[in-house]
Amino acid sequence: MAENPWFSNYFIFSGKKDLWVLVKKLRRKKYDLIIDFKKSLLPFFLKGKFKITFFIKEFLSEKFYIHESERIMNFLEPFFGKGEFRLYFSIGNNYRERIKDFFNSIGIKSSDLIVVLSPGAKFPGRRWPKENFIQVGKELIRTYPVKIIITGFEYEIEITKEIKELIEEKGVFDITGKMNIKEIAAIFEYSDLVITNHNGLMHLACAVGANVVAIFGSGNPYRYGPIGNKSYIVHSEEDCFPCQRELKCKFGYKCIKNIKVSDVLKYCYFILDEKQYPRLFEI
Repeated sequence: MAENPWFSNYFIFSGKKDLWVLVKKLRRKKYDLIIDFKKSLLPFFLKGKFKITFFIKEFLSEKFYIHESERIMNFLEPFFGKGEFRLYFSIGNNYRERIKDFFNSIGIKSSDLIVVLSPGAKFPGRRWPKENFIQVGKELIRTYPVKIIITGFEYEIEITKEIKELIEEKGVFDITGKMNIKEIAAIFEYSDLVITNHNGLMHLACAVGANVVAIFGSGNPYRYGPIGNKSYIVHSEEDCFPCQRELKCKFGYKCIKNIKVSDVLKYCYFILDEKQYPRLFEI
């Protein structure tokens, strides 16, 4: 939300213990309209001329075969009409300039294809084996004039460092823990392809319009998959899908382990071939 021109103010809610602190802050002002998308009691403590909540709709709405963004927008349709929707993340030009300078400093040229790898995820059932990311990186470097940027959150430094070292090629850069979220978003915006697990950075890449190949294991790609015209989902479609016991999988997370490198490369080739040879896809 920070530096987003759509918002004049924002509050960070870190947990239930801070709920009353948040309520006191919000009650200092009377609002024209309060909208709550969750089954929350918060709106009832606030002062507002109009309040819209979705207690029953949220509970009864379809939650599997519909994307979460579309589901939320359907709640609003009776009040504001039907409209197009997409994810959005605000990036200031100063961050774009920083990334241009960064690319110049590491030797990335305008003729290079930029591929970003996001191999992390908090939950093990959503982490494609790092050996597979290494194979994908090596194959793309062998096939295309690519530069590879590996990124993640600070707790993923060991994973990204190992992937960079084992790809063993020039033109591979690990920025994990070295850039803020705005700078990472700018890198996604300039990239030709983002290959990612089901994680927060996947949604960030979609929000800036990047081409995404998302690798899904135990999560629900129908509800939480990437959004975009050039976003693709790779899923092994095991017999145990949809997953009912994501936190305690008795099959050893075979859903993500059984996704082959060739399954992911197929979509990478489709995107990068069009980037490198755009005339092949003109109609």
